[in-house]
Amino acid sequence: MWYDLFSLVYDRALEDLYAPFRPAAVEALHLTEGARVLDLPCGTGQSFDLLVPAVGPSGTVIGVDASRGMQRRAQRRVDRAGWDTVSLVHADAAEAGPARLGVEGVDGVLCALGLTALPDWEAAFERLFEMLRPGGRFVLFDVHAAERTKETRSVELVARADLSREVWRPLEARCADFSREVLPADPAQFGGDLYVASGTKAG
Repeated sequence: MWYDLFSLVYDRALEDLYAPFRPAAVEALHLTEGARVLDLPCGTGQSFDLLVPAVGPSGTVIGVDASRGMQRRAQRRVDRAGWDTVSLVHADAAEAGPARLGVEGVDGVLCALGLTALPDWEAAFERLFEMLRPGGRFVLFDVHAAERTKETRSVELVARADLSREVWRPLEARCADFSREVLPADPAQFGGDLYVASGTKAG
């Protein structure tokens, strides 16, 4: 699959680009010591550096990705860092339920650069939202292009994504405290507005 090939250059090409903005996404999760957080798609584990200390030594980070290439690089990152609170699962969003993940629910869901690229993104959102416990936080970290530019088309080609999708709408409809913040990033670099959208699942 394309992302298996993309994984070979993913970190070199994109880690420095997105890294300054990932803290805003993780902070929006409001994670506490002992929390269990689902990172899907986790890619090469670029958010683990932030998620692991946020949940502490008694917490859990579950990284899920459908690309084995991405998962292998995420595992290397975990092994180098010696994180024993991170578990990796090879699955797509449709399979990210209790049986596959080995847990009944999670306290937070981080979906970074995912729903704009997943084929059936609305069903994927529903599956992920089901995994979230009442009172848990759901965070989207993604790009939206209200107008498609040549930069938008370039990013879409590389990421196999559709940046015109307003993937935050289902979250907005379900969360009374929904918020969406456009980050101070150059749209020409990302193909559109880089943003963090978040909300709390009702109890």
